[in-house]
Amino acid sequence: MKKVKIGFIGCGFMGQLAHLKNYVGLDDCEIVAICDTKRKQAEMVAAKYGIPKVYTDHRELLANPDIEAVVAAQHFDNHFNLLPDILNAKKYLLTEKPLCIYPDNGRVLAKCAEDNGVFHMVAYHKRSDPASEYTAGIIEKWKKSGEMGKMKYVRITMPPGDWIGGAKGANFSDEPCGAIKSEPLKPGISEETHQKTVAFVNYYIHQVNFLRYVFGEDYKLTFVDKSGVILTVESDSGICGIIEMAPYETTHDWQEKVFIAFEKGWINIDLPAPLISQQAGKVTIFENNTPAGIYTIPRLPNISAMSNQAANFIKAVKGEKKVPCGSDEAVKDLEIALDYVKYIENF
Repeated sequence: MKKVKIGFIGCGFMGQLAHLKNYVGLDDCEIVAICDTKRKQAEMVAAKYGIPKVYTDHRELLANPDIEAVVAAQHFDNHFNLLPDILNAKKYLLTEKPLCIYPDNGRVLAKCAEDNGVFHMVAYHKRSDPASEYTAGIIEKWKKSGEMGKMKYVRITMPPGDWIGGAKGANFSDEPCGAIKSEPLKPGISEETHQKTVAFVNYYIHQVNFLRYVFGEDYKLTFVDKSGVILTVESDSGICGIIEMAPYETTHDWQEKVFIAFEKGWINIDLPAPLISQQAGKVTIFENNTPAGIYTIPRLPNISAMSNQAANFIKAVKGEKKVPCGSDEAVKDLEIALDYVKYIENF
């Protein structure tokens, strides 16, 4: 089996616990190098996973002709300055969400990937959860058959909670962090508006993206309440959607839910903590086509979203499947985010 050779740029908390550990166990890829401004930390991580080469300058890693693809686990504020180097080196790329902060800059990054003939997969890991993939198949089936009528409504509830889910095992050194090259402030945007935008894309951009995944089409923002809890949207075909942002919080677990209603049935997804290991979400399906109705809870594989996301990235590099979300689509999330900030500033 030909293995995809990949390099890692960034081996901090997310680099190690969200990404690196999920690639080392894949049979069809090989991590040939890692890069981090913290040399000692990179060397510890390389020794732990048997990675042969360590760099402190990402340009040296990108010059390695063996590397076909790169996982750049960076803070999104660094994307606009760093990612063109990776894309211009014609490496397939995976980064954490969001694409960057502002849609104009996102379009520049998306065009850079297109011009270089490579894809940039944005790590909206919820799309790779087996529960989400299973649900997407049910939605497609119901839409084609019409057996459950029309899709009417989607609600995503995401309270703050224990998103780490017990993840541990990262190696850290006491070296200072390298400087982040911050994305430039958008002309005409105040520092206050900038910080509101950063906060929103950091925390709720997953849900903004997942609405589009469930709808299967684009949507527009229609309402934001003054308390900041409710964001309401309408899809291109007129389906109503709501994101409930922090209606409460929980300190002991993760309680993210996605509810999808059709005229004659519904699907509910309970998503686990983002960094949890070997656990998919739970799907409950109700079909109201018998007098008592039918409830189904499918048995899904014990694969986490992050683990399956790594497998999906490698399959995409090999040309075996499409990326769950590319940079061209991820720009749309930033447009919704900016609309949200403009809306709340008009109160």
